[in-house]
Amino acid sequence: MNTPTVFRISAVWRGIAGAGCLAALYMLSLQWRTIRNLRQENELLHAQAQPFAADTPIQTWVARGSEATELDQKDKLELLRLRNEVRQLREQVTRSGPNGTPDAPQTPLVQVGGEHQAGEARQFALAAMQGDSGALDKLARLAAAVRTMNTNEQDAARSDIRQAFEALATEAGKGNATTLQVVWQASRMRELQGYAVGALGQAAGLGNEEALKPLLDPESYLLLRSSTTAALKPAADAGNARAIQALAATADDQNQRALWFLAAQGLETAAAAGNATAINSLAALAAAQNQDVRKEATLALEAAARQHQPRAEEALRKLGWR
Repeated sequence: MNTPTVFRISAVWRGIAGAGCLAALYMLSLQWRTIRNLRQENELLHAQAQPFAADTPIQTWVARGSEATELDQKDKLELLRLRNEVRQLREQVTRSGPNGTPDAPQTPLVQVGGEHQAGEARQFALAAMQGDSGALDKLARLAAAVRTMNTNEQDAARSDIRQAFEALATEAGKGNATTLQVVWQASRMRELQGYAVGALGQAAGLGNEEALKPLLDPESYLLLRSSTTAALKPAADAGNARAIQALAATADDQNQRALWFLAAQGLETAAAAGNATAINSLAALAAAQNQDVRKEATLALEAAARQHQPRAEEALRKLGWR
């Protein structure tokens, strides 16, 4: 082998060795840079975690600006303010007693560490009946604040609100136009609408025909048909022909199948009293595919048959029950 050839081979091997060294150095440099970046990220994470570790749970929620907590605090403050207004209303009632003698509140004030105080809603309802234009707004805020209470408090508060609207319904049923207007205004308020529609039904059951109008045409009055169907029962129970006919129309409407169960409940008493429209509608519902509707209608027909209503007995025979 000649000398130039040996020199060329040697140069090639030296180049390969040099390239290998450079590659090794590059890999070491890359690993070092990666390790350095990981250490920096680790230190940054530790630095960020330390303030949170020092916080209490409440501090952590406040630091995060929890919207739910802020809403709860606002609701609780609103509830406290409403209770103070109730207390003032009761003091006014006390001062108005005959011969200057203080009257005891009809419902005693219950003071149990933050719990619902009995009679709050009824005091606002009484104030509304007496012309206090802001009383319904306070009652609506009280209804909204119920969600901040525990289960037992919620049950008590809702019962109090129902009783308040029962009192309004009773007064409206006597023909008190002012009270009926209060109930109608409450039906336009989201937090009170369900209670108010029920009160319209109770007033209609007591003979107030004006209260019945929105229940017969809920869409025109911007009310939910589901709530008005249930609210028709007191008037139907009292034998009101228009209420019975409205429930029968719902029972006959294929597009209202979701309300058939409520219609069957609403027609039961009228059927037991011998109303032909109610019995015929129940007979049709007793053949429905929905098992719950069928059962409710059949039980209503059986109740009418026990009252010796021949139409109900005949309907049951056709259904194969007798």
